[in-house]
Amino acid sequence: MTKTRPQCGLILEDKNGRILLQLRDNKQGIDYPNKWGTFGGQIEEGETPEEAIKREIREELNYDLSAPEFIGNFPFEGYNIYIFRKIDSNITIKHLEINEGQKGEFLTFEQLRKLKFAFNCREIVKKYIRKFHKKDL
Repeated sequence: MTKTRPQCGLILEDKNGRILLQLRDNKQGIDYPNKWGTFGGQIEEGETPEEAIKREIREELNYDLSAPEFIGNFPFEGYNIYIFRKIDSNITIKHLEINEGQKGEFLTFEQLRKLKFAFNCREIVKKYIRKFHKKDL
C-alpha cells in the first residue's frame, strides 16, 4: 500500500542499550508482514512529527513519551519518516502494553543483525547504532 502522508517512528532504548522494535502483523494487506520495524505511524493533518510520535506511542504501547529527541528524517518511497529517540533506564517490556503488531521486543545488537526489517528500518537502525553506539550493525 502506497503511503501518502509522512510517518514517524521511535527508537526506545533500555538501560542495557537494547532497542525496542515491533514485529509487524502477518496479515494479508499489511505492508512488510512478519518483518521488524519501529513503533509509530502516520502523522495526521495539523500534527507536528513530535505530537504524532507521542500519540502513536500512547496508542501502540500505552507509554507516555516525554521529551523525545528528534534524530532525523529518513525518506522512503516518496514520503518522510521522522525518527525520534528515547532512552528510558527504567523501561522493560513489562511496562508496555503492545497494542499493535505481533509483539514488541528489546533487542541486542547481535539480535538486530539477524532480523528481516520492514521499510527502510535496517538503514535507520544502522545509522542509529553508528551515531550513538559507535558500532556497525
